[in-house]
Amino acid sequence: MGSIDMTRDFVEKYYLAQDRNCAETLFLAANEAYGLGLTGEDCKLVSAFGGGLGCGSTCGALCGAMAVLGKLRVGERAHATAGFREECAALAAEFEKELGAMDCKTLAAKYKSPEQRCLQTVLLAADVLDRHMGVTRRPKAAPSEEDIKRVKALGFLNCKGTDTFNARVITRNGLITAAESRRIADAAEKFGTGDVAMTTRLTIEIQGVPYENIGPLRAFLAEGGLETGGTGSKVRPVVSCKGTTCQYGLYDTFALSRRIHELFYEGYHDVKLPHKFKIACGGCPNNCVKPNLNDVGVVGQRVPLPDESACRGCARCAVETACPIGACRVKDGKLEIDAARCNHCGRCIGKCPFGALKQAKDGFLIYIGGRWGKQTAQGRPLAHIFATEDEALAAVEKAILLYRDQGITGERFADTIERLGFGAVQAQLLGNELLRRKDEILRAEKHLVGGATC
Repeated sequence: MGSIDMTRDFVEKYYLAQDRNCAETLFLAANEAYGLGLTGEDCKLVSAFGGGLGCGSTCGALCGAMAVLGKLRVGERAHATAGFREECAALAAEFEKELGAMDCKTLAAKYKSPEQRCLQTVLLAADVLDRHMGVTRRPKAAPSEEDIKRVKALGFLNCKGTDTFNARVITRNGLITAAESRRIADAAEKFGTGDVAMTTRLTIEIQGVPYENIGPLRAFLAEGGLETGGTGSKVRPVVSCKGTTCQYGLYDTFALSRRIHELFYEGYHDVKLPHKFKIACGGCPNNCVKPNLNDVGVVGQRVPLPDESACRGCARCAVETACPIGACRVKDGKLEIDAARCNHCGRCIGKCPFGALKQAKDGFLIYIGGRWGKQTAQGRPLAHIFATEDEALAAVEKAILLYRDQGITGERFADTIERLGFGAVQAQLLGNELLRRKDEILRAEKHLVGGATC
């Protein structure tokens, strides 16, 4: 039949989107691929073949393929069409060789899945029919620059020098369930090369996805509650350290990063910013995830509250020994903590056997204006320890609002802070005016073409 669209190109449209049975799907998909001119009423003639004739007998997809063969080969009637019987037998043999059986019960046990029913069987049946009919795929045009730009916004980045794409699958700070992991693995095998990779921001990339597979891949992931994205001039997926389980972690980093993901990655998903905006959560001042090199970084704090009356001025002070940065020492018979040197890691709390340092104030330090890349910037901490998660989250939101309101399109947040002055920015983030103007700031038509290129 030459070079045309393949029958499998239309299978999901009928089987999944329109909830047709296997026989109806194969019949309608081939009708569209081959241009047979059949109608919805004609489809009713094969509807009873689904589910192995309704009783698990001969596969409905094979029956649908046989109906298409009859449409294409039979003249006035089958008995008067030379070689038709033999061709039907040949098609059935090709089907059995490819799929391993012809009956519905055996094929269902082999290919059926709870999520997609017998989709794989119908796809393979479509391939068998196309090969039997001598069909080859029509060469597809390479995606245009506009196509590449459009799908990049959906989280698909073009692999250099190819017509394939890497699909960024969004996680919750790298956390996925076992079911989601299986779905991603299946998606990689069905629509890509079978390889997956982690990005630096803990999203998962499915490798080597052809352009024509992008739509089906997104639909397949959506069935498992997953989505692609994480690109463009907007809030990016949050990252955090493992402070939830780390011995030095001062707060539940996964819980906070999940709230940030929901509030600002999902909640601000359609908010256009001057450039990309990265947020990181560090469980303690060890800064393993480098929160001070993100646009906004949240770091756990445990501020020591010494009790001078309990200090005995020990010659070998347990608190001084425990401090990893030398901020604690006994001077003139009393424990002193250098406030300028102390980074509030909390390692000293409870070390004094006499109770001179058993109390602390927990909270969050927020860095703003960090940046890593061709140009780097060290984030600077706001001059305030935020006592609760809600207070810290309000400061993060104010930073996003300030950036959208006062940033110049294409400018990174570090450059916005440099231009406005750290003191002026800090004053706004510690005040409430930005939140009061939130609706006004979000409604503004700004940054319609942002500066992010990936």
